[in-house]
Amino acid sequence: MAIIAIVLSLALFGLLVLLAVVLWRVANERERIAAMLGSSSGESLNDSISRLKLAAEAAASIPEIKSSLDQLVTNCPLPVLILDESLVITDLSPRAELELDQPRRRRGLLEGLESHELEDAARTAIATLEPAEIVVRLYAAGRRTYTAKLFPFQSGRKRMCLLFMQSAASTIEFGELRSQFAATVSHELRTPLAGIRAMVETLKHPGIEPDDRDRFLERIDQETNRLTQLVDDILFLSSLESGAANLEGSSELRQVIDALIEKLQPVATKFGVTVKNSIPEDLVIPLPERMASTVFSNLMENSIKYSGRKSHVEVIASKGDGKIKILVTDDGIGIDAEHLPHIFERFYRVDKSRSRRLGGTGLGLSIVKHVVESAGGEVKANSREGFGTELVVELPLKS
Repeated sequence: MAIIAIVLSLALFGLLVLLAVVLWRVANERERIAAMLGSSSGESLNDSISRLKLAAEAAASIPEIKSSLDQLVTNCPLPVLILDESLVITDLSPRAELELDQPRRRRGLLEGLESHELEDAARTAIATLEPAEIVVRLYAAGRRTYTAKLFPFQSGRKRMCLLFMQSAASTIEFGELRSQFAATVSHELRTPLAGIRAMVETLKHPGIEPDDRDRFLERIDQETNRLTQLVDDILFLSSLESGAANLEGSSELRQVIDALIEKLQPVATKFGVTVKNSIPEDLVIPLPERMASTVFSNLMENSIKYSGRKSHVEVIASKGDGKIKILVTDDGIGIDAEHLPHIFERFYRVDKSRSRRLGGTGLGLSIVKHVVESAGGEVKANSREGFGTELVVELPLKS
């Protein structure tokens, strides 16, 4: 019995020793795992696993965040640069490469844009992580003035900065254009009003002949109609610029052109011009009927009035490359190359006296350009003096 007791005691002692060794091994392994997980002192293994899970989820979102940032840089209509904490350009948008000329990846900001002011502002923004805005004149970008907007951010242990460059010239030009437009409108209104006043004064004369009275009354009627059309065009342009005009919808172009040919027939007959509709059936354009009528009425009336007597006007269209291309062509006198780039500008007239005599307001082609571009399209003119003119409208082909 004594021997059995001794054996049992030894076995129990061995089990205790083995259990101690196992517990020691487990504790060591736990510490090793916790160390691998980055556990802090006193943090449980479960807490470490939970923290690691959150870190893994955050890491999994990094590609998505990077993709979003890449999309922002690629598609932003403004020049965009991404700077690291050393003020080195790590990435830039295609717009920045096109507009700013000099900046390149892995090139310093000062070297790329040659502005100490901008470099100082970027350094301060990254150091403080505070957004900033500064107006700078960049000699590397053709001596243009920009508003630079800096948005610093933390990326891991590194600091970086998004830099947006907005041209200040557009704001300055807009103000100048608005002043010019107001002055031009005043002039355009004052001229016919002065003529009307002079004719009214003449009509007051008691000895005026009946034939002269009729002639002056006819002139007053013409000038009043031109004033009404001018005011209507200005209000229409204003509604386009404010976004109040409705550009949503579509229309069948052949029907629109048929209606316009009927409407403009008296004008075409007066100038001896023939107008032909060669638009294919069921061609739908992404403009509501009113807007389509406004665009092609202006283009066709322009061709009828200014192509010359006995000329031929034709409206044709085709589809391709995701676009609808509509041409209003004539075989008339054409437009001099000097005037061609300006014909879509407000109040620009190739022949001022002739345009006023024919009742033009100088805004028709400007309205065409605004409507077409607002619909995502483009309008242009091709011409050779003596060989006719081709007015081209391109609109996106909607699926």
